[in-house]
Amino acid sequence: MSENIKAALLIMLAMTFISCNDAIMKTMSESLGIGQILFIRGCFACLLFIGILKFRNMPVFPKQALSRINLGRASCEMGATLCFITGLSLMPIATVSTLTWTSPILSTLLAALILKENVVALRWLAVIIGFTGITLVTNPFSGEFSAVIFLPLMAAAFVSTRDIFTRRIPAELNSIYITLATVMLVTFAGLVLSLFDWRPVAISNMFALGCSAILLSCGFFSQITAVRKGELSFIAPFSYFGILVALTLGIIFWQEYPTMIMLAGVALIIISGITITLSQTQKRLRIFRTS
Repeated sequence: MSENIKAALLIMLAMTFISCNDAIMKTMSESLGIGQILFIRGCFACLLFIGILKFRNMPVFPKQALSRINLGRASCEMGATLCFITGLSLMPIATVSTLTWTSPILSTLLAALILKENVVALRWLAVIIGFTGITLVTNPFSGEFSAVIFLPLMAAAFVSTRDIFTRRIPAELNSIYITLATVMLVTFAGLVLSLFDWRPVAISNMFALGCSAILLSCGFFSQITAVRKGELSFIAPFSYFGILVALTLGIIFWQEYPTMIMLAGVALIIISGITITLSQTQKRLRIFRTS
């Protein structure tokens, strides 16, 4: 089996882990506050990452992990998480997952407007296709339209901004410290929010949130491993497998059946995201070959 095939399988496994984590978070939001969920899951995740650092004889939190850029990235991730989890508690899981995957579309806009990057015509066409897909998924002209639909779009905007910060983080900073800074900040935000809406926590809730932390960590680990094993241009399309998993989970557990219009919108968003990712990868390859 080639490395690309292994990487593709890993990326699909990662998306399955992450989508299952989202399903647990949605279920927990029915009985617990958003702050509680983030705080309890975050505590489990922090313990897991600290355990990994101790096992590898690495310092728990070096000074460079507290840089403005890293904390800025963590703040964006915190905003994305809050918007995403709140959206999950109010909307179908497939809708939230799909709209959050519009981040490549928003990243293209931010790259052109903030980083002043030269965006080729193909990517602008992909952006237009993507926004058409967003319109079909959100269906703003229907009587059922609600302002909560902007929560996953805000999450996507935070993710896009986070990616800009990520590009500027020094290469020598280990990825685990970037992740740990994010987890700790999200956990702290959850603690603050939970002070205003603390509810009784059952042992089953603790078990579920512990599983959620493990699934999320395994998802991130599988995703990182996949990127290192395979070519990004090959594995990028497989990342959208997470949307299919979210659609399936929504149907099985919440009887959330998507309409044909929504499925058409999902398809356009996936096509747009894949086109932008592949276009960006080809650009990097051209730069590498000419350098």
